[in-house]
Amino acid sequence: MSQVLYRKFRPQNFSEVVNQSPIKITLQNAVSAGAVAHAYLFTGPRGVGKTTLARILAKALNCTQKNKGEPCMSCANCLAVQEGRFMDLIEIDAASNTGVDNIREIIEHIKFSPSQGNYKVIVIDEVHMLSKGAFNALLKTLEEPPAHAIFILATTEISKVPATIISRTQRFDFKRLSQSDIIGQLEKVGKKTKSALAPEILKLIARGSEGSLRDALSLFDQVVSFGGEKITLEQVEEMLGMSPFSLNQDFFGFLISHDLRQSVGLIKNLTMSGKDLLQFGNGFLEYIDMVLSKKINPNAQSFGLAKEDEDRLNTQAEVTSQRDLVRMANIFMQAVQKVKFSPLPQLPLELAAIEYIGDLDNIGNNHKPEINREVVKPIEPKVELKNESDEKSEKILEKIQVTDNAGGLEQINLKWGEFIEKVRDYNHALITSLRLSKLVKRDAGVLYLAFPYRFHKDAVEQRKNTIILEKVLEEIYGESLRVKCLMLHEVEVEPELEIKKSSSGLAEEAMKIFGAV
Repeated sequence: MSQVLYRKFRPQNFSEVVNQSPIKITLQNAVSAGAVAHAYLFTGPRGVGKTTLARILAKALNCTQKNKGEPCMSCANCLAVQEGRFMDLIEIDAASNTGVDNIREIIEHIKFSPSQGNYKVIVIDEVHMLSKGAFNALLKTLEEPPAHAIFILATTEISKVPATIISRTQRFDFKRLSQSDIIGQLEKVGKKTKSALAPEILKLIARGSEGSLRDALSLFDQVVSFGGEKITLEQVEEMLGMSPFSLNQDFFGFLISHDLRQSVGLIKNLTMSGKDLLQFGNGFLEYIDMVLSKKINPNAQSFGLAKEDEDRLNTQAEVTSQRDLVRMANIFMQAVQKVKFSPLPQLPLELAAIEYIGDLDNIGNNHKPEINREVVKPIEPKVELKNESDEKSEKILEKIQVTDNAGGLEQINLKWGEFIEKVRDYNHALITSLRLSKLVKRDAGVLYLAFPYRFHKDAVEQRKNTIILEKVLEEIYGESLRVKCLMLHEVEVEPELEIKKSSSGLAEEAMKIFGAV
């Protein structure tokens, strides 16, 4: 029976351990200086080297020819540890040995001097699984163990380890491995086993391993067994239950285009095709991070994507605001955390799409006009309006006389109600603001709207909302019109357009807000 890759290529000395440099250096120096602690606590994600380093430390402590803290790999003790027959290395799995009797048996055992080496090394894996009684039995021994005994506790859930145990150990926090580190190791293994895989497949395996080298080697082994060097990227995606990278970009495009039907539909399709929604969610968060990196620094690394994917990433980063990216990331981080425990894994992601887009009325709407599902280039306005935050000495806005220069304001008014109802199909939250607005001017393809309150003006002039308004204007009126937003106090309103601040006028405004008129 052949050995699985993660056991066959397990590091045998400190230098072979991937990453975790601060931990390796500290332990190696402690061995070299003869200043090893009596108890260590290794904590971190699965498959990042906790148990491996525990065995290497045991080997180095008992090596008869160690050099600067590194085990020699050739003495009798090193070979015995490597082959799993070293009598003074005791490994127990706390998941299956949780009781107080198991710990008492170890305590009795360490009272005797080592039989082969200089130290008895006790490795307790998944230590957080011990019972309360077992932890209590371990406490005194951890505080004052025999001089020849070294305890190494390992856990993936440090929050479940009692503070009294943590305080009696030297704690080391292991980190997830980067994708580049994992890809480098997979390339080395591929050369040694003569089963090299294409770079894009290695990247997919590294992404699916979630920072665990052990998982990456298991996936590599699985892929090689399936099809060797002839396997395609699509086959690997299907075998691992992972979604193509393009789906992340499609989903992102649907969200920023406020296409709720397509966003929810994509999640439904993934569910029906049996894809792992947790992996999709994690992959989508990774893509949001890539877009955010490009937004912050357009000259950032290329991420090793194909040219068409890189171009699409750059464009999506260009037209999405940093605030929207942060909001999207926060919403989907919460959703992905819920996927694992939801009886319907797709539901948290669907609700996240609804929350981000903010339009419950769009689900199942098959008659909604299409808007660009890719990204939409910002339209440079012909009229520049300064913000109120400018210095008071500056003139904030030129006064605009309410006129109908293009002669079509009356035509706009005739279909204004139809326009507002059509906007409802995209974002019903805009309706309140539009009902409070005044059509004050149409000039050179620009439609000017005035608002009594800053809140409504700010809501409408968000780029994602002006895209919707301009799309619907073109559909209703058959021509391309841009939208500019003003405050009523910035406009020289003709008498017949003035808003009367009487009690009846305020009542009318309130009725508009609540949709009564």
